[in-house]
Order: sequence, then structure tokens, then C-alpha cells
Amino acid sequence: MHLNLEDALYFTIITIATVGYGDITPVTVLQKIFVTILAFDGIGIIAYIFSVIIDNFSERIEKSRSGLAMRKKLENMKNHYIVCGYGRVGSVVIKELLKRDQKIIIVDNNKEIIENLKEHESILDNDNVLVLYGDATNQETMDKFNIENAYGLILTTGSDVNNVFIVLSLRDKAPDAWIISRASKKENIQRLYNAGANKVISPETSGGLDLFLAAIEPYLIRITDINKKEFIEEEIKIILKNGCNIESVEYHLPGIKKPFKREVSIKTEEDLKEQLKERLNSQESFEVLSSGTHSQLISGPNKQCINNVIKELKEKNLLIGVDMSDDELFKLNKENFKEIIEK
Repeated sequence: MHLNLEDALYFTIITIATVGYGDITPVTVLQKIFVTILAFDGIGIIAYIFSVIIDNFSERIEKSRSGLAMRKKLENMKNHYIVCGYGRVGSVVIKELLKRDQKIIIVDNNKEIIENLKEHESILDNDNVLVLYGDATNQETMDKFNIENAYGLILTTGSDVNNVFIVLSLRDKAPDAWIISRASKKENIQRLYNAGANKVISPETSGGLDLFLAAIEPYLIRITDINKKEFIEEEIKIILKNGCNIESVEYHLPGIKKPFKREVSIKTEEDLKEQLKERLNSQESFEVLSSGTHSQLISGPNKQCINNVIKELKEKNLLIGVDMSDDELFKLNKENFKEIIEK
């Protein structure tokens, strides 16, 4: 064709661009450069339009697939916990549930929180966790969460009004559901119970209790004694007589390192009567399971009062140990249980 370099480049680009040579052919070098740039721009614009269309189409397909997958996952979710509201309290609850490999549905009406949660490393690849945007006060939203098959519903929103409304709605939908609610204000605790909550926790109150326990830590001990019905009343009377209180009771089960703990708060004779009824009713089953030992967390006004309790329990042959670790108690229970089996 006897083309020079500039004509060869021009015709090559025009051919690749498939725009054709047209009725008017540029003559000068400047005209050819202009046409070449225009051809490239045309290709770029068409490619961009196609990519936008394909991306949009792919996104819709992906959303449709993820929506179907989410609905299927929700329908199949059983033995799970539903946490309504992700904040300072909710994040702690979810952290504890994740530690125990529990199935969780997290719902919050803040889109930013939900998006950040979905990218969180502990949730990103966890098949046991579903993170959903929605309003828990909306009945239609809650209907999706398979409430009837849930272990429990934990309401941690910062609004007591919302929590009361959610409890009322849930109780109507699932009369047997186990509902735990946060109460931001102490005066709303009873309202939440009246609405149908099984358990109401007030960070305000529990926070005060934690501060109190931290304050009395120097005068706080764990005593392990014999877990027999005939000794319970005598043990408690010795503790109360010396001006000490029982904060909690732990039952040590054979084969399980972590004890079963109950908050009791026995401070007066009236508390004693109340607790004796409850504890004696359940004691027989615990005696069999706990290999004859339990621990009590007791607090006293000073070290002398605590020492007096320890001394008296020793004299009555009721004391097994003081401030024993879980490992020590686990070993002791194992030996006790072995003796029971051999008998």
C-alpha cells in the first residue's frame, strides 16, 4: 500500500476501533491525531457503559442470592439467641455468646453499626451469626427471627420504652419465650417485669454491686463446706451470727470445672428463712450431683469477723477449705465422686 508511518498507525487504529474510514478521510497529521483520539474516546465510553450495566446486573443478582441465602438461614436457625440493640451493653453480651460458640441473630436500627459489624473479624466468617438491619419494635421484623425456636431474646437497646414495647409484642407472639431485658433506669425494672420479661438487668444496679464487691474484696472469702441438708441452717447461722453476709452459693459438679453459681444475698434472719425454703427444696438433687461440697462467697465488716466464721466452721467439722481454686475443687470432687461410686 506504500503507506508512511503516520498513515499506517492511523489506519491500524481506525481498523481496531471498527469505526470505518467514512466518506471524509483526514488528510493532515493533526486531523488524523484528532480522529484517532476520538475513536479511542468512543471505545472507552462504550466500554464504561457496558461495565456499569454488567456491574449493576451482577450486584442485583448477588443481592438476590444473598437475600435468599439470608432468608434460608433465618428459617433454619434454631437454638439461637436474638440480641436486639448493639451498643456498650449489647457488645459485651455478644462477646460472651461468641466465646461460647452460640448461634446469634443481631438486630439494630443503625445501618452504620450493622455494616461495621458485618466486617468485624469475629463475625465475618462465622456461620453461627446473622447481622440484620431492622427495627426490633416492628412486629414484622421480629417475625422473621424464628422466635419460637430461640433459646432466648436479649433486649439491650438504650430505650426502656422500646424495650417495654418489644417485650409486650414478643410475649404476645411467643408466650413461652425466655426474654431478658436491660433496664436503663431502676424505676423501669418492674414495668418490664409487668410487660412479660423473665429477667430484667439494670447496669445501674449491677454496676453498683460490682463497685460494692470491689470495695469489700479485702473482706471477701470463698469458703467450701459440706453440702448436706442437715448442716445448711447451722452453717448459715454461724455466718450471720458473726456479722457476715452470704453473697452467692456455688455447687461443684463432678466432671465440670466451672461451678454452678447462684446469687443469694443472705444478710438477715428473714433472708435465711426465705433462702432455706428454696435451698432445701432443691438440695437433694444437688447433693447427688455435687459430691457433697459447695462453696459460699461471704463478706464481713472486718477480717476478725471472717476469721471467727472460719474458726467456728472448723470446730463443727463443716469446713473443707478457704479460697480454694477451681482446679483444686475439681480434683476434690473427682475423688469424692469416685468414693461415692465405689460405695
